[in-house]
Amino acid sequence: MRQIIFILLAIISSVPMVYGQEFLDFNSRYNRQKRVLVVPFDERIYFNDATADIARRDGLTHDEIMEYFRYQLNLNLINSLIDSCEVVDLLKDNTREDEADISGLYTTMSYELRLAEFELDTENMGLLAKKRAEKLEEARRKQREEEMKNARPGMRNGEIVGHRQQTDDMYLHIVIGQPEVLKEIAKRRNVDYFLFVNQFDIKTDYRDPYISGQRNVQRIMRVHFSIYNTEGEFISGNYASTKVPMYEDDKERIVNLYFPDIMRQILKKIKFH
Repeated sequence: MRQIIFILLAIISSVPMVYGQEFLDFNSRYNRQKRVLVVPFDERIYFNDATADIARRDGLTHDEIMEYFRYQLNLNLINSLIDSCEVVDLLKDNTREDEADISGLYTTMSYELRLAEFELDTENMGLLAKKRAEKLEEARRKQREEEMKNARPGMRNGEIVGHRQQTDDMYLHIVIGQPEVLKEIAKRRNVDYFLFVNQFDIKTDYRDPYISGQRNVQRIMRVHFSIYNTEGEFISGNYASTKVPMYEDDKERIVNLYFPDIMRQILKKIKFH
């Protein structure tokens, strides 16, 4: 009987450990804590179709609403990461050094659209089905890369021409123009990685002319992010998205109900390699 109890206790105690490693595991390879500096999104890179509705409800300005979502997104992301790594929060203390670092990082950043990284769900597939799915995904990605290349503006017969392209499978990526800025901050703050929140947006798909006035229409919330190492080298990037009802104008409800799904997706998609 005592042996059975010990076995049950061992099984129960192992459950949280397995769950805790479902998303991030920084220590299995290097056997030490990673330090990650989280960079909040630039106030200028904020798009929210719900801003006007929230403003009417709460009597707040555009900038006040933007700052609310900026702070809450930063807070939720840090709380999600804190069990897996040490997090450096530039918004927590709001010191002159923090403000200078944020300003310096923003100064060296530029933006471009890139194809997001998608992982195929091949866990329950046979070997042949898995290979076929991987080949199809590779072909799809090459086709999209070719479409993106052809859609770039260029000169033809003395005129600038370009083609409209879909962006559903793309994320807003940041390009670091001065890697030495990251190196200096990383050394001073003793961090291993930079996690940039590139953009936060809540947008309505207005391509459907019949959606106006319908309460069952969904807005799409997206959070775009990129990860760099201390040498200023790009590691990975992606986005997380979820649907928000168009009638939702309560900023606290938006954070409480829809941010958790965003956080789960970000943790699954983050790659520190």
